[in-house]
Amino acid sequence: MTPQPQMLHILIIGVSLALFGLDLLLPLGVANAVLYAGVVFLAALSPSLRLPVLTAAGCSLLTIIGAWFGPSIPGVPLWVALSNRTLSLVTIWAPILFLAQRRQTETLLRRVNESLETRVQIRTAEIAAKELALRQTQEELRALTSRLLTVQDEERRRIAHDLHDDINQRLAMLALGLRTLEQPEQALPESVRATLAQSQQDILLLSEDVRRMAYRFHPSILDDLGLDAALKRLLDDFTHRTRIKTLLVNPPCSTSPSKAIATTVYRIVQECLSNITRHAKATRVEVELFSSERELDLTVRDNGVGFEIDAAQHERQGLGLFNLRERALAFCGTSRVQSQPGHGTEIHVQLPLSEPPSP
Repeated sequence: MTPQPQMLHILIIGVSLALFGLDLLLPLGVANAVLYAGVVFLAALSPSLRLPVLTAAGCSLLTIIGAWFGPSIPGVPLWVALSNRTLSLVTIWAPILFLAQRRQTETLLRRVNESLETRVQIRTAEIAAKELALRQTQEELRALTSRLLTVQDEERRRIAHDLHDDINQRLAMLALGLRTLEQPEQALPESVRATLAQSQQDILLLSEDVRRMAYRFHPSILDDLGLDAALKRLLDDFTHRTRIKTLLVNPPCSTSPSKAIATTVYRIVQECLSNITRHAKATRVEVELFSSERELDLTVRDNGVGFEIDAAQHERQGLGLFNLRERALAFCGTSRVQSQPGHGTEIHVQLPLSEPPSP
């Protein structure tokens, strides 16, 4: 702990005068020079180099006065007394050189530290600015992805509507027109009647294909009967097509999701089933859908072969996982994938029931 400046000055003056008095009593004063150096080191407790220099000058003056008025030993040559006093002065001023070098080094280190701190602050500000720009870019990309997914769903809905209400109706009218040619009063050759019957059958098959295509683009049941019925229909069609058993756990809830969130849930389940068909080699699929007042929890679980999640991120299978994650993020939701080779796959998605603001 550094003494107060006033107390330090009094202490230095008192010790110096005491040593001066001792120097007047002892001959040659070699030992006093070492003690004077201690006084200089005591003055070094001051943050300024001015006090140690003044102390060394004062001690040097006291040493010279002590040499003049102090006792001498008879028979000792003069050069011995001069060398002793010279050694005393060197001993007094040696700490000043040490302190000056130390203060210079401390000043240099302080400047270097200040320079480093300035550079660190500048670099930190640059990194913060880059992180902010990166975060803004990520948010813009996420908003763009959300918008693209929304536009894609809207376009699918429009195409499905056109296929169902326009193309399919035209095919129905065409089939009806061909049927009128088969009336008994129409005397047509048997070959023509066979051709008409085959054409009607082809139109019916084409109409069914168009209906299925429209359903794949956007199931009308999702708009007409809601998410529950659409998921049941989706799983039934999946079982009929792949012979994979499915189970839907969907207890009723008081809060119904919006059309956009219902479409997102349907697309996520559709993507999961598509991945299971291509990769899982599963025999059973479970879909759980639970809804509270604030959020919707979706879990799709299969008993397939599983996969390494890190490896799938770099393969084509990772595109499906990316679509799932982006669809969830578009509504400020979360997605989590759990899978191990030989232990099946579980995909868990949480979506808030309140839609995010439009970008």
